[in-house]
Amino acid sequence: MLKEWDIHSDTVDYIIKHTYHPDFIKKIGKNTIFLEAKGRFWDHAEHNKYVWVKKALPKNIELVFLFADPSAPMPQAKRRKDGTKRSHAEWAEANGFRWYSVYSIPKKWIDSSCVITENPDYPEELE
Repeated sequence: MLKEWDIHSDTVDYIIKHTYHPDFIKKIGKNTIFLEAKGRFWDHAEHNKYVWVKKALPKNIELVFLFADPSAPMPQAKRRKDGTKRSHAEWAEANGFRWYSVYSIPKKWIDSSCVITENPDYPEELE
């Protein structure tokens, strides 16, 4: 019936338009930082969204994470042989994101009236 028709011979890339609203925005010189404050990721769709957002950003904008608990396991993460699961920090690093905890965020980003006490569970030094 459709002898002269090609079957599945072409492909079309398409994009489903979404809108992202960063939690915090700071301009530093010619660059802009979008700071995303996360308690935790709830599912694959949520953390995958940030990979797509990063790809859509111009070079002068960086998406950075501020994790409440960088060592928290990723949702649906499989247990490794050593019994651990992939953490939020490991996910961020694997996907090329810079990340901080409240204990490691650069001091120059924090309001000077804010006092952050050290936490022995997070040995990162405050900058």
